[in-house]
Amino acid sequence: MTLDELKDAFTRTMQVYITALDRYTDEQFAAKPDEQEWSLGQMYEHLYGANTYFFLANVKRCLEQRKGQEGGEMNANGQNVFKYNSFPPIKVKVPEAVRGPEPVAKSRETYKVLFKGTLRDGLALADAAAADAGIYKTQHPVFGWMNVLEWFQGMETHARHHFRQQKEREDWLGITVV
Repeated sequence: MTLDELKDAFTRTMQVYITALDRYTDEQFAAKPDEQEWSLGQMYEHLYGANTYFFLANVKRCLEQRKGQEGGEMNANGQNVFKYNSFPPIKVKVPEAVRGPEPVAKSRETYKVLFKGTLRDGLALADAAAADAGIYKTQHPVFGWMNVLEWFQGMETHARHHFRQQKEREDWLGITVV
């Protein structure tokens, strides 16, 4: 994908999440089908944290050339995700080694602000990445070594992957999306 295509895809994906916040009541946003599954609010918290403290942080590391190396390859997991520009249509368990505590949701209004900020910050970093040669990489724990544009694409792909989870929760809650 070109940088402009990545920016457009990221914008569309983030807008879906921002717009969806108006569909939910506070009770729906906090409801969980069972103790093993996340609420919509927990999913939003996961997405915000992953976008900000993982994907965008690694975009910055690549641009600043720190905590990584020149060169390195993606493994088979990463190659498949990027080849198809999609995660497999399965529920993914975060590896125990990188799993943190259960996400604690904030309010829907807070996520409107946070997601708009992530979109703004992501697009600004994408513009900075336009001049990057793509040689410096940092390591993803599941995909292997990734450069700045791969981290940016990975962020959009990861966010889009959670559309399935969002739809499952909306279906469970009886929310019809027109």
